[in-house]
Amino acid sequence: MHKFKSAPMSRSEQATTMAVEANAGAVGEDELESMRAMFGEDFAMLAELYLGDSPRRIVALHAAAAADDAEQAARVAHSLGGSCASIGATGLKELCQTVELDCRAGNLDKLGPQLQAIESEYAKIELRLRAMLQA
Repeated sequence: MHKFKSAPMSRSEQATTMAVEANAGAVGEDELESMRAMFGEDFAMLAELYLGDSPRRIVALHAAAAADDAEQAARVAHSLGGSCASIGATGLKELCQTVELDCRAGNLDKLGPQLQAIESEYAKIELRLRAMLQA
């Protein structure tokens, strides 16, 4: 069984989580700003859609992981990654791609730390987008 854990992580799991988060990089402010410049007035609507939809996709990703449903997890990760790309959240998109590829390969062992990294990166993106919307 490959159920992800919400309990304390082992040193190995902590190392994996830290490596995944390090690879995600900082919130791509330049990329978010580029998307805002490209979309102009429509950026606010796109950001609101992203902020409204992404948490549901993250919940769906957790549900697929809890059910050991690699196929569904891969689909949700792909969908979330596409949304991230459309808003300019490249680091989060890359995390989603990693999850998608691992799930398609049937490798759910790293899913717990990967989901934590996705949540962490999403929280950063959310804060940045909300600040941009209020500016």
